[in-house]
Amino acid sequence: MWLSQLELTSFKSYQRQTFTFPQPDEGRNVVLIGGMNGYGKTSILEALYLCLYGKDAIAHLARAGLKSEDKSGYPTFLERAFNGEAKREGRDTMTVRVIINRTKTKAVDITRKWYFNGKGQWTTEEEAVVRNVTRGVPDMPKIDGKNGFYLSDLLDEILVPAHVAPFFFFDGEEVKKLADQNRIEQVKQGLEGLLGVVLLRSLAERLRDFEISKRGEVVSVDADNLARLAEALVSNRDELDRLREDAQEADEERTQLRAEQDSLVERITSLGGGGGDIGTVKDLVEEREQYRTKLRESHKKLEEMLAGRLPFHLVPRELMDSFRNQLVAEIRYFEWENEKRALEPRKAQFEGAFIATAEPEFKPALSEEQIATLKARLETAWASLFYPPPKGCAEKIEHDYLEDKLRNRALEFLAKNSLGQKDIRGLLLDQQELQQKADELGRKITRLEGVDRDGTLSDLKKQLKEVQSKLDELAERARIDDRKVASLDAQVAQQNAEYERERRKLDESSPVRSMIEKSERVRRVIEEVIPTLFPLKVKELSTAMTAVYKQLAHKEQVAKIEISDDGRTRILSKSGKEMTFDRSAGENQIFATALIAGLARVCGVNAPIVVDTPLGRLDSTHRENILKFWTSDKNRQVILLSQDEEIDFNFYKQISESVCKTYLLEHVDVGDGIGRTTAKEDKYFVRGRR
Repeated sequence: MWLSQLELTSFKSYQRQTFTFPQPDEGRNVVLIGGMNGYGKTSILEALYLCLYGKDAIAHLARAGLKSEDKSGYPTFLERAFNGEAKREGRDTMTVRVIINRTKTKAVDITRKWYFNGKGQWTTEEEAVVRNVTRGVPDMPKIDGKNGFYLSDLLDEILVPAHVAPFFFFDGEEVKKLADQNRIEQVKQGLEGLLGVVLLRSLAERLRDFEISKRGEVVSVDADNLARLAEALVSNRDELDRLREDAQEADEERTQLRAEQDSLVERITSLGGGGGDIGTVKDLVEEREQYRTKLRESHKKLEEMLAGRLPFHLVPRELMDSFRNQLVAEIRYFEWENEKRALEPRKAQFEGAFIATAEPEFKPALSEEQIATLKARLETAWASLFYPPPKGCAEKIEHDYLEDKLRNRALEFLAKNSLGQKDIRGLLLDQQELQQKADELGRKITRLEGVDRDGTLSDLKKQLKEVQSKLDELAERARIDDRKVASLDAQVAQQNAEYERERRKLDESSPVRSMIEKSERVRRVIEEVIPTLFPLKVKELSTAMTAVYKQLAHKEQVAKIEISDDGRTRILSKSGKEMTFDRSAGENQIFATALIAGLARVCGVNAPIVVDTPLGRLDSTHRENILKFWTSDKNRQVILLSQDEEIDFNFYKQISESVCKTYLLEHVDVGDGIGRTTAKEDKYFVRGRR
């Protein structure tokens, strides 16, 4: 990525000037623009800020070390930037154009214009036009702030956002203040800016403002009723869980009792059972238990039949047919709705591709109003594919408490829900027969009992009777609990459906309430995440900053720069102790440059670096080191705006193998205190003269 062109029209002392910058290639990544003080070097940096970021540039010009006059405001800054000759001649437009190349074949062309009246006062009219350029061919223009396009979003993607720009475009001498004024906060602001924390904070503030503005639109609804429904639903679900836990415990107890029963039967029969056949008594007891088990299962089946199927047969046939037909119609409606939603993204893709297609070309080009009309027709044509809904779709959704799967399950249940008199009578006869057989087996067992001489057999029979009694009690309790579970299941399903229906009504009666709640949830997550982001990159920043500082400074005893989680920085010696020394203006500039370079490395963005007054008051050794640093990253474009005592002829010769382009600014007085600057391409300061 590199800045390939900067064009200034009626901006400060430039009437019309175009700078072209080549792609960093073959080790040449530096552009040198030389000019004496007051000749317009700083104007180049200001123009870059204003073109890219508009009114947002003012605050960031100060952070970059430029005198932005932000106290006077954006209008005053623009009026002072309007070229004196243009104002004198009655021209009304000031323009800055920047072209950013993403690759050799793809670029973004940004042109921002400001309009002035005859007195040179800004009319508040401003326009930023953006075109994507492919192989030199520009596409349809996009205007910042219209039709959903925002230049700031594009710059976030292809370059750097406004709050991060001061770490890439800055005044090298003034930026030394970062080292001694609010340094801790500046480190945090820089890293948080590169991590997107500034954007997150801005989003959180906008969400909070949104919540405040929308609360006045919330419709008053009966939320208490919804709370009562939720409370009853939770209570019944808890009771249902308790009953199921009881049933599980009862099953475990029955298993233990049956094992005890088998053991008692074994002992009784081993004692002869009063002279009866041991095998016969055992078989009879086991057979009787089988009949009792079948009898319990039959009771349960009858209860399920009466509770689950019989009520539907008591409903009039016409009502059941209407219910069934409505379900079928609702299923068809949602199938149609799902198909429409599934194709919705394709509609957006088609519309975008249609609007973006350049061939065949519209002649003349369509206006914004015509494009809007074309989009509206596309929307209408798309809607005609789905409206009206197909035949058989429900006109009104009556059973909105049912999900799609539940509707299908309901239809399946109705199709299988057959219940006749024979079904019930058959179960009753089965139960009667099973009870008779169990009783008959009981009598046979009694006849086989013999005389108990020492009372042992009597005790065992008594224990067996108690076990059997407990089993019968558990069986009865299980039947009661089964009925409760079936009843509660139905009740919970009904309450859940009612709760969902009322909740949807609440959302539908006040969709704003739902939006506010979602906004609050997102904002809370953002506010929790923000404090954790800075420590994530602190170690990486410390390493990068140390490497740059060692490259720039000539203090061999420095081992590393340590940055704590709160943003405090310490310079540590090789022994691990903090080094304290008075830093000169040059030392502060080195420290600040290391900070900026470290931040740029950590963020991983290969954006160009533009530095006004790059060497400031640095001594010769520091100047050599910082120039070596600017020329070390051969893939990153570096544009240096220098006066003759910074990068002079000798320093230029030292870095000439890294320089891909030079300009020399010349300035003349055209009267009335107005100056005119022109840039001579491929020129620079020469030894002893300009």
